Parts: sequence; C-alpha cells; structure tokens
Amino acid sequence: MVPMNTNRIDDGDSSPGARRSRSPRGQGERLRTEILAAVARLLDEQVRHPDLPLSLREVAKETGIATQSLYLHFTSKESLAWAAAADGYDRLVEAMREAARTTPGGPAGRLRAQAHAFWQFAADNRGVFRLMFGHNVSRLSPDDGPQHPGGRLWRQWLDAVQACEDAGAAWPEGAEQVALHLWSALLGRFALWSTTFGPEDTADPAEFTDYLLDQSLAGRKRKKKGPR
Repeated sequence: MVPMNTNRIDDGDSSPGARRSRSPRGQGERLRTEILAAVARLLDEQVRHPDLPLSLREVAKETGIATQSLYLHFTSKESLAWAAAADGYDRLVEAMREAARTTPGGPAGRLRAQAHAFWQFAADNRGVFRLMFGHNVSRLSPDDGPQHPGGRLWRQWLDAVQACEDAGAAWPEGAEQVALHLWSALLGRFALWSTTFGPEDTADPAEFTDYLLDQSLAGRKRKKKGPR
C-alpha cells in the first residue's frame, strides 16, 4: 500500500496567533468532527490525484473556517493526521460491530459479516485507510501517552475469532494466529486491488472475502467434550 506522505500536509503561511473565541459547549466537538470529515474527503481526493498537496489551509477551506481556527483543535499537522487516523480506526471498529449486531446466526456468520464490513470500509474510505495502514501512525502521536489506535481493531478481530472458539470451534494455531491471518490477508488483498493493479483488477472483493472465510472456518475443529 502506498504510504501517505505527511510532508505534503503543510501548515500553510498562517500562524495560530489570531485565534477566534472558543465555541459554545457542544459546538467545539461538532467542529472537530467536521474538520476530520474534511480531512477524509481531501485524503480521498489525494488518492485520485497524488500530486495534490494537502495543507491546513485547504482543510480549513473545506471545513469553511479560518485556518487559525484549526489550531483550537490541532496544534500541528501531525496531531491532525493522528486524529484523522484514530477517527478512521474508531469508525471501522464501529462498522464491524454494527455488522455483527445486525447479522443473525452464530459467531461464524458474525465473523464473516465483520470481514465484509472491513473491506467495505476500506473501499469507501480509501484516503483515510491509506493513512491508517500506509504510514507509521505511532510517529504522528502528539505525545507518548495515547496507545496506537489500531489496538481496538486488533481486539475486535480477536474477539470475533474467540467467539467462534467459545461456540465450540478450535484452530490448532490458536485464535490469535487466525485473527492475524484474516486481518493480514484482507489488508493485503485490498492493497493489491487498490494500488498495484488498479482498474485491471476486476475480481469481486466479496468473493475473495467469502473464500478466505470459507478456508478459515473449514480449518477449524470441534472441541472435544469431556466425559460426563
């Protein structure tokens, strides 16, 4: 996957000196959400036009605010990129959870639904997805405190596989390896589909996802019941 060059996210020539007054309660968080949505749209545009620079000034213009107002929420381009990536992970995890909640049947069906949700999110949010997985997000952290936002996604994959084990399935390699293989295979296939072959890759992503889940679920064994 082609990494996002955060050096192209310029601060512009505006300084944070002239700041507007703080928004009333509730409006500041809404503005922050709008800023992150603007970043996502611009990142998607950058996928289609790689030479398009992405500056704080352009983010402000897309949001409809002054550039200086961005500094009320993000002190640097790195903190903005970190927030955009973290928001992407949060939205992806929520999409997977929603797929699991709305899928009838057992854990295997919910695992499959979450795999499809993962791929769909990647296809619908290519710019943010490239930032999430094509760049060392840890280096963008505004300080040493926050954990990598991908931890929640890993836990979601692991919980989905472990739910299958709790229902009686067992893999010789263990739930962690199965979760890692699923995540890695889907991520790798998306990278091939979105960057390497481009429009020449006409394969149906859903078919690959189903094939991958079929193979993974076929390899499981039923846990032996102990003596009564």
